[in-house]
Amino acid sequence: MSGLFYFYFGAILGSYFQSLNSRMAKDQNLNFSNLNTESRRSNCDICGNDLQIFELIPIISFLFLKGRCRHCNQKISIEHLTSELLFGLIVLSLSFNASLDLNFASSILFFCLLFAIALFDLKFFLIPKNYLFVLILTSCVFALVNEYVVNFIFALFFTLSIWLMKYILDNVKKEETFGLGDVFIIFALGCYFEPILFSLIILTSALSGLVIFTIRFIFSNPEKKLPFGTLMALSAFSIEVLV
Repeated sequence: MSGLFYFYFGAILGSYFQSLNSRMAKDQNLNFSNLNTESRRSNCDICGNDLQIFELIPIISFLFLKGRCRHCNQKISIEHLTSELLFGLIVLSLSFNASLDLNFASSILFFCLLFAIALFDLKFFLIPKNYLFVLILTSCVFALVNEYVVNFIFALFFTLSIWLMKYILDNVKKEETFGLGDVFIIFALGCYFEPILFSLIILTSALSGLVIFTIRFIFSNPEKKLPFGTLMALSAFSIEVLV
């Protein structure tokens, strides 16, 4: 019964973050404070009609409405259901062998923010700065509360090294080699995970990126951007659950 509670709580968070991502993309900005205050209520992405409470129930409403808007009968993006299921599984996985304490709450917030970033990065190749701010704040508080001084120092050193490498490469190639948002995600991961696990996450992400780039180089367009933030989120969650 508790597993169902955690799963559905995660689905609610997934619905919220998917809605927030859609609004930021629609308003063409990456700042919570700049969102259009006249459209706070959730509405259909296609016809714009306001949704009623029973249409906002995660997963259940999608299945009940058979994946279509009640007003315009157009198909609802599968992204909504995918996000709800994904976040539900994330929170459920984090609940295994976890205690109801500040660390558990921090973990839920950290990984929900991380995957909200991952979904946005996967679709738009951009990382909302407000997500980053809360993610970094959460990871720093987590490290401070648990007295993970080594985590913070290692994360700071590693992040500065990555930033320096980015600065040099950007100037040599006269173009942005990778986004600054990725650098901040690296810092947040470094504060949250101990150095060995953090290094494993970066290594796994880099190898995954290399494999994807190689496949693209052989079969399609190697110039297409790579959502490294998404790869880091997947690697971090895999390490958190499996190790």
